[in-house]
Amino acid sequence: MATKTVLALLMPLLLAAASATASAGWLTRLAGSAEHGAARAVRKGAALDHVAAHLKALPHRPDGIALAAQATQEGHWRFVNKAGETFTAGTPEELKRAAAVLLPEAKADAKLSLYVTQDTVFQNRSALKELPKGIELSVVIGDESYHILKHAEGASARLFAEVRPSLFLELAERARFDEALWQLARPLDRAKVRVLALEPGGPSTITSTPRIDVATSRAAVDIIDPASLPAALGSIRGQTVLLTGRVDGQLLYVKPSSGPEKSLLVRDLLQAAEDTDVNLVVLQSASTPRQPGGRNWFWQKVEVKGLDEALQRPRLADFLNALAGPGRRFAVTATPSGALRTSLEIRPAPDLPGGLSIKPMGDIFSDLVADVAGHVLTNTVQANVRNADRQRELDERLLPGIPADVQFAYFGLMLLSLMGLPVARAWWRRIWPPEQAAEYASRSGYWAARVVRGAVFLFIFLPLAALPAAPVHALSGLWHLMTTPLRLWRWLTRRHAPASAS
Repeated sequence: MATKTVLALLMPLLLAAASATASAGWLTRLAGSAEHGAARAVRKGAALDHVAAHLKALPHRPDGIALAAQATQEGHWRFVNKAGETFTAGTPEELKRAAAVLLPEAKADAKLSLYVTQDTVFQNRSALKELPKGIELSVVIGDESYHILKHAEGASARLFAEVRPSLFLELAERARFDEALWQLARPLDRAKVRVLALEPGGPSTITSTPRIDVATSRAAVDIIDPASLPAALGSIRGQTVLLTGRVDGQLLYVKPSSGPEKSLLVRDLLQAAEDTDVNLVVLQSASTPRQPGGRNWFWQKVEVKGLDEALQRPRLADFLNALAGPGRRFAVTATPSGALRTSLEIRPAPDLPGGLSIKPMGDIFSDLVADVAGHVLTNTVQANVRNADRQRELDERLLPGIPADVQFAYFGLMLLSLMGLPVARAWWRRIWPPEQAAEYASRSGYWAARVVRGAVFLFIFLPLAALPAAPVHALSGLWHLMTTPLRLWRWLTRRHAPASAS
């Protein structure tokens, strides 16, 4: 009966606190959006200053000259040199004189490099056509600058940012570019990267931590039965899984050590990866999709070419760059895949300026050599990973398994509850009266009950009662302060009343 009474009294507070938690999460997101909006406004106003500071920090190039530049919405160009001197050009003639005005000591044949703002390439790209020919362009994003390559001319012209010598991001849609760049800059935690070999008849589960190969002191390849893979991902929640195969439509084909190729439904793998927060990376082979760790027809051990070296790199961009190998060029695109996931696709882009032109006969020869040597050549990489917002939310969590908004709201209510502690303690005594030692058969039972009551008060009731208790306590204190003169007057009148009567 007492338990029902306690629950009945607590239920309104539970509902109020749940509403407060939701409101707190909404307010947190609203404040975050306002903060990001203000930050964007500041960055926009100080964008050229930021690029100029980046330019000033660059090492001296004896074979070239450089300026910071910004194309404005009014159709003008603003230039800044390392000394901080500015020049605004509004006509083609003034554009040609910008370098001579800001860099009078430069040689006539020196190659000019322009470091431009993000808004120049995303919002005011048409102004790039006004620049003189032969200028080398780079865009400054954060603390990094990326060389820009142009593919084609005229209306079909496309711009690509060189993130790594073998990796390029198209400067097209701003949101997708930012997402792809964030993913590539993400640190690669080697302890959470699992290389799987899909072998029929293999184990149906995956250990939560990787096995260490005694010979190499590195994580060993995990063997898993293909049919068991979606269910097995639950044991490696939050980790990164590398698979080798060939995606054809809705099927992923793999070639086991023996027997014909096997296929898996891609949508089942993607759903399982999303349910378990697993980053799923498929290394597609241009040749037979053999599985790492097995043996080829010359009894050579099958390995993904460049994978061991790539796994030693600190970031995803470095990983993909090492996997691509020298001379090859890949274009990276990011596409939203639901509310919490991003689909990354890394495809060969040999038509970019400076790339290798690979002929079909060269492909056949490379595949044959790789097969004989026991290597799997990666031709395309497809990844389905947590998007930036989801990963940031996970990184903000102090306790795993509990959303960051809920944790922040809880700790905020705990801090707020300190302001209403006296009121909350008085309410708690009415809801759950203090224990009496005489009611318990032993001293240990009495203290155990006190500990339980104190824990429920501290960790459950106190944050739940924070919202009503804090203002009640504040109003009570304000009322006490306002009525202090009246109480003082009554005390003085009562003290002098006997003397006056006598």
